[in-house]
Amino acid sequence: MNDKENVAQTVSRNSLFTMVYNVWYLGTRLIFTPLILSYITLEEYGLWAYCFVVLSYLALTAFGFNNTYIRYTADYRSRGKDEKVNELLSTGIFSMVGMGLVLFLLFLWLLPTLIPILGINPELTRTAHRLFVGTAAIFVLNFSLAGYQCVLEGEQKIALVKKIHLFASVVELGLLLLFFRLGMGVFSLLWAYGIRFGLIIVLSLIFAHRVFPFLSVRIRHLRLEALKKFADFGGKMSFLGLLSLLINSVDRIFITRILHLESAGLYEIGRKLPNIGMMLPSAVAGTLMPAASHLEGSNQHDRLRGIYLRSTRYIMLLSGLPYAFLIFFAPQIIEVWVGPGYEGPAHVMQILATGTLINLFTGSGTACVRGMGLPGYEIQYMGLSALMLLGLTPFFIHLYGIQGAAWAYTLAQSAGSLYFLHRANTLFSIAWRQFIGMTVPPVLLLFAAGLPVLLVCQRIWAPLAPSRWPGLALLALFGCAHLFLALLLILVFRDRLFSADEKQKLTQFSLPGPIRPLWKKLWSAP
Repeated sequence: MNDKENVAQTVSRNSLFTMVYNVWYLGTRLIFTPLILSYITLEEYGLWAYCFVVLSYLALTAFGFNNTYIRYTADYRSRGKDEKVNELLSTGIFSMVGMGLVLFLLFLWLLPTLIPILGINPELTRTAHRLFVGTAAIFVLNFSLAGYQCVLEGEQKIALVKKIHLFASVVELGLLLLFFRLGMGVFSLLWAYGIRFGLIIVLSLIFAHRVFPFLSVRIRHLRLEALKKFADFGGKMSFLGLLSLLINSVDRIFITRILHLESAGLYEIGRKLPNIGMMLPSAVAGTLMPAASHLEGSNQHDRLRGIYLRSTRYIMLLSGLPYAFLIFFAPQIIEVWVGPGYEGPAHVMQILATGTLINLFTGSGTACVRGMGLPGYEIQYMGLSALMLLGLTPFFIHLYGIQGAAWAYTLAQSAGSLYFLHRANTLFSIAWRQFIGMTVPPVLLLFAAGLPVLLVCQRIWAPLAPSRWPGLALLALFGCAHLFLALLLILVFRDRLFSADEKQKLTQFSLPGPIRPLWKKLWSAP
C-alpha cells in the first residue's frame, strides 16, 4: 500500500466485489418480495420493516464504533503499529458487549410501553413483541462482535468481507424458503435473518485471525487511549448515525402514526428499489474510507483530491442508468413486481429515486471526509436534511398521503446534498464548474438514452396489458434497449466524456476474443 498503483488496485478490487454482492442482494430482494407477500399479509410485512426502523436506533452506538475500528485500523496498519490494533479491538469489543447488554435489557423494559406508542394494531401486539425481541437480540449480538469484520475492512479486505456476506445471504434465502414451507409465517424472516448474521460473525472472526496472526482480544489490552477514540470520533459518528437513521425512518414513522401500517407497507414497496439501488453505486464510495485514511495519514492530499473527484464521477456513471430506468418505468416495474393496483407505490418510487440520485453525488465526499477524520462536514448537511424532514413530512403526508412523505424526503435530501457538495468542493479546492462538468453530463446522457424507450413503452404497454411473466420479458427488453442506446451515446460522445487516461484503461478490459479488437479500436485515442 505504498504506491499509487496498489491503492488504485485495492480500491478497484474492493469496489468490484462490493458491486457483485450488491447486485446479488438487489436481485434477490426484488425477486423475493412478491414471494414473501404470498406467505404473509401486507400488515405483517409493514411490521417486519418497522422493526428495523425502531431497532436501528438501538444500533447507533455501533455505527460510531464500527467507523472507529475501520479508520484507526487503517491508520495503525499503515504505520506498522500492530499492538494498537489489539488495543483498539479489545477495548471496543469489551465495551460494546457491556453496552449491548444494558441496551437490550433497557429495550425489554420499555417494549410494553413502546408498542402502543408506535400505533401498532392490538391484534398484532404479540407478534410485534416477539419480532422486536428477536431482532433486538440479533442487533445486539451483531454490533457487539462487529469489530472482527471492521478490522478486516480497515485492512482493506473488503472483498473478503463481501464474500462472507454473499455466502451468508445465500444460506439465508434457502432457509427462508424452508421456513415458509414449514408454516412459520413472518417469523421465517426473523430466523433466517438471525442465522445469516450468526454466520457472518463466526466467519469474520475466523478470517480476522487468519489475516492478523497477531490478533488478540484480552482484558490486558484494554486502554483508556483507545476508549477516548471511540468516545471522540465514534461519538461524532454515532451522532451522524442518528441523523442518518432519522432521515431514513422519519417518513415511515409519520406514515405509521398518521396513515397506519398498511400505508407503511405500501410505502415500503415504493422505497425498496430506490433504497436497494443505492448499494450498487455506493459500492465505490464504501471502499474509500480506509483508503482516504491511509492517504490522509501519509499527507498525500493531491491524490485524495483526485480520488474524490474521479470516484464521484464513476458513482454517477454507475447510478445514472438504473435510476433513470426506475424513474421512467416505475409503474410497469411495480405492476410486474407485485401486481396491478399499486399506483401509489409507483409514484413513491419515482419521487424517491429522484431524491436518492441527487443524494448519491455526496457518496464519495462523505467517505473521504470520514477517512480524513472530519465527520462535521457530514453532520452539518445531514442535520439540515433532518430538520427539513421533521418540518415537512407530517404536513406533506396530510396533503398528499404516502407520496407527500416521498416529496418531503426528496426535497430535504436535495437541499442537504447541495450544501455538502459546496463544503466538500471548497475543502478540496474544486470549482463548481469543474465538478459539474465531470459528474453531471454522464447522468444527463444516460437519462436521454431512456427517452425513446419510454415513448415506445407508453404506446404499447396499456394495449398489451401483459401479465407478470410476459411483462417481465417486456421490461427486460426495454432495459436492454435502454442499455444499448446508452452505450451508443457513450461511444458517440466518448471523446467529450472520457480523458485519454480513462480511455486507455477501458482498452485493457478483458473481453471475448472476437470483440476485443473492436473494443480496443473504439477506445483508442485518436
